[in-house]
This record gives sequence, structure tokens and C-alpha cells, in this order.
Amino acid sequence: MKIITRYLYKQFFLFFFISLIIFLVVYMVIEFFGKIDNFFEAGVSAGLAVIFLLYKAPFILLQLIPVSVLISVMLMLGLMSKHNEILALNGSGMSMHNLASIIVGISIIVGTGSFFLSESIVPITSLMANDLWDSQIEKKDSKGAYKLSHIWYKGRKTIYQIRTFDTVRNVAEGFTVFFFDKDFTLVKRIDAKSAQWDNGIWYLNKGLIQNIEDGDLTKSESFIKHAIQLPETPTNFKRSMKAPEEMSFWELRKYTKKIREEGYDATQLLVDLNIKIAFPFICPVLALVGIPLALSRRKGGIPFSITIGIGVSFFYLLTFGLSRSFAISGLLPPILGAWMANLLFSLFGIYLILAAESR
Repeated sequence: MKIITRYLYKQFFLFFFISLIIFLVVYMVIEFFGKIDNFFEAGVSAGLAVIFLLYKAPFILLQLIPVSVLISVMLMLGLMSKHNEILALNGSGMSMHNLASIIVGISIIVGTGSFFLSESIVPITSLMANDLWDSQIEKKDSKGAYKLSHIWYKGRKTIYQIRTFDTVRNVAEGFTVFFFDKDFTLVKRIDAKSAQWDNGIWYLNKGLIQNIEDGDLTKSESFIKHAIQLPETPTNFKRSMKAPEEMSFWELRKYTKKIREEGYDATQLLVDLNIKIAFPFICPVLALVGIPLALSRRKGGIPFSITIGIGVSFFYLLTFGLSRSFAISGLLPPILGAWMANLLFSLFGIYLILAAESR
């Protein structure tokens, strides 16, 4: 490895880890004070609150990595430019293209590391954090169970079996309810292709109602539309299913594949699956944007570099959130919704680099 390359690696990771640690501490403090009322109301100890934050830390760390990459690029190149080191590199024959290649290569390494973090540690700690929050802080009864095949939930004299649940639209696919009497004997079963909850009512589509007495079927009635009021609401089912961050790429891929094979709507799952692939590439994309921005800046110092970095990150997250929402609503294909922000900001970064080289 050349001396210049080693120097760039050293400077990059110095600013990267400093930025990451500072952002993590600030985020954790905000997270703590944002939930302090919940901690007091639940009567949990300070130790349990700290454990909850430690469980959340890997997921928060994962979200902060791309921002830290951008900030480290802005700081490193800004200071190098201030000390005329960029001028010296140009004099030695290194073009902006060569410099960008090295920095983007470093950011790809960081992005690869973030992918392994999301696949190994984050699913475990996120699940532990959410379970601790529900059981110890929100004091929710753990009546639900998630399996790769179905969501199961035990209600009041009922058991629900749901194939998949859309938490945005409050729509359940593959919706089955088993009704029991006080002796826990099955007396009724309702199957529906889908069910949507709205203002306290479940609206079922294309299904079958079966009445059972002494183990024998006494009445069977099919329906196209059927409305029923049940004590359970979408809130009961949301915690019974895993969030995307609680699943690895391969687990989410397997689950999405099964949902699609059975003919259910897997749009949101497909979007989240593609996001798991697209997320590590945010690091090189933001680095590509940060390089020309840092080198074109003439004044402002470190505070200005940090401000620019946070501003670019904000606009990236805004674009990312909008494209994801469009994909979930069906306005964009899932793969385009996951990758659009990366594509747009990559083109923006390339344009800035070409514009800087032409000066």
C-alpha cells in the first residue's frame, strides 16, 4: 500500500470513529430523555433503562454509519485542503479521480462492515430491545408468537392465525379466527383471504364461516364481504411479527418468498428486502457526494463541514423515505424504491466531480 493511501486510510478512520462515537452518544442521550417518562411510569430501574439502550445501540450505530462516513470525508478533505495537502497531492500527479477512487474504496469497506453488522448483531439485539420494551416498560402481555409460516395470537376466547400483516394499511392476509367457549372447546371458525381494520371494525373479504358443535360442523356459510367487531386490534398483532431489523437478509428473503408463493401481497416485504441490499451502498454514495463538496469549499472550517454533511444526509434520508413510501404504495417497483436515492445521489456526486475537474 502506498504511503499516500495509508495516510488517507488513517485520516479517514480517525474522523470516522470520532464522528460515529459523538453521534452515538448524542443520539443515546436524546433517546434516553425522550423515553424517560416511560421509564418512570413503568417504575424500571436505571440499570434496566441502560440495558435497553445498550440493546438499541447496534441498530442506532448502523443507522449512523453512512452519516459518519460523509462527515469524515468532509472533515478529512477540508483540513487537507486547508493545509495545502490537496495541492501537494495534485502536484505529485494525483487527480481528483484517483483521490475519489481511494476514498470510495474505503467507504465500500465500511459499507461491507455495516452489512455484516446488520446480519449478525442487529437482528438479535433489536429483538431483545423490543421484547424488553414490551414486557418490562409497556407491560404488554406476551400472547403472540411469530413463526416463519404464520403469526399466532391468543385473544379473549379466540386464537388468531395470520399469514402476514401490513402495519401501514392495517391489513391482514390469510386471516383465520378460532372461537372457543369457556371450556376451551372450538365452537366457530372464520377464514378470510384478507381483513382490514377500520374504526374498531374488521372488514373481511372472500371467506368462510363455520359453526361447530360437539366437534361436528353444524353450519357453513361463505361470504364475499363480512364485517365483524372483535376485541383485538392491529396493535395486538404488530408486536407478534418481526420487524425487518429483527430479521437477517436471508430470513427476510425466505419469508418474502413464501408469502409470494402463496399469492399474498408481499410489496412491503420486497421493498424492505431490497433496502437491506441497498443500505450498505449508502456509504460510497455519500462519500462520492462529499468529496467534491469538501474540495470546492473555500472557507467555513470544521463547523461548516459538519453542517454541510448533516444537510446532505437530511436530503438523502428525505429522498430515501419518499421513494420507500412510493414503492410500498405501489407507485414504484420495490427495487427502484429501494435504490432510487442511491441512484440519484450517485449521479449528483459524479456530476459534482466532473464539474470540479473541469474548472
